[in-house]
Amino acid sequence: MASSTRIGDSKTCNCDVIVLSYKEECQDEKPSHISYVFAKESTWTTGRNLLFFAAIERIRHYHYYIFLDDDVDLGFNSFSSQEMKRLTPFRAFEKWLLDDEPAVGVGNYKDNGRMLLERRRLMCGINDSSIVVPVVWFDALFNAFHHDAIKHILPYPTQYDKESWWVSPLHVLCSVELIFRGQALEYLAITASNPQHRAYPRGKKMFSARVPAIVEDIQSKAPAAYQNHTLFKTLLKTGHLKGYCMTTTTYCMNTTHRHPIVPYSHFKGQR
Repeated sequence: MASSTRIGDSKTCNCDVIVLSYKEECQDEKPSHISYVFAKESTWTTGRNLLFFAAIERIRHYHYYIFLDDDVDLGFNSFSSQEMKRLTPFRAFEKWLLDDEPAVGVGNYKDNGRMLLERRRLMCGINDSSIVVPVVWFDALFNAFHHDAIKHILPYPTQYDKESWWVSPLHVLCSVELIFRGQALEYLAITASNPQHRAYPRGKKMFSARVPAIVEDIQSKAPAAYQNHTLFKTLLKTGHLKGYCMTTTTYCMNTTHRHPIVPYSHFKGQR
């Protein structure tokens, strides 16, 4: 992962890398920009939280916090330009983050970009060749959080881990949609894939049952002026984020540069 074509060595990556190992401590020789932490009994959720706190407590401040599973690989696809390919996929993704500054940035996972463009065309009448689209449902394997957004979204809740490790990312999806609606963007030109699959508690059977508690938790922490907004009611009524994704107009929102990133700014002037 530290090779020049992936995350990069200390010369090619303007970054720090924190690697979490579990079961056994990592003893590999490491470059100066890489550090190791160890959590023997870590779940996916507690591991991500450990990395989150380790990063934000550092004296050095970061523009983006990028979380990725150990088997993630980035690559170019049919949306990628020749100019883009002068860089490595990781550097191209980072350049896009700094150019567009989304609250949350994700890659094109399982080649779902064409589906998002088609949904945007059918629902919104937008028929363009943009390679950046708003996204509501995205996989947690590779997520970039802007420094102005991350503390409003993380840490992940840990109370659902025995049931399914997929519920804590569901909390993040709801948080991003409610707090930074339209500012989670997918960069279609970079494909994110994960070829390895291990056994862990998973499943979506309890999603519908968990969404109301998740939404109510986010709602209770929102500024009082926004707590009765119809978006909270819509998500509660739908009961399942996948169902909400089929009808939401989030896909119709403008994807142009929108820094500064302010929580709940999309509620201004709305009911």
